[in-house]
Amino acid sequence: MCIAVPAEVISIDGPMALVDVYGKRFSVSLMMMSETVQPGDFVALQAQRYAVTRIAREDAQAARRFFEGLFPELAASAQAARVA
Repeated sequence: MCIAVPAEVISIDGPMALVDVYGKRFSVSLMMMSETVQPGDFVALQAQRYAVTRIAREDAQAARRFFEGLFPELAASAQAARVA
């Protein structure tokens, strides 16, 4: 079973996007997307490699709060990234 993780799109370069997940940034493929995305949008990631769908900011924030409740170290990681 995979869990889709919300990620914020930072920049786009062709079929790839730089995304931020709890302060960690990495490139993911946009090839599975049926819709276009822009920097600032949120996407659901599978296997930290593929963006599969765009998600509303409110839904992404709710999912992040849920994951942070399950894994408090994610909240600490995200906070540290915002401070840096």
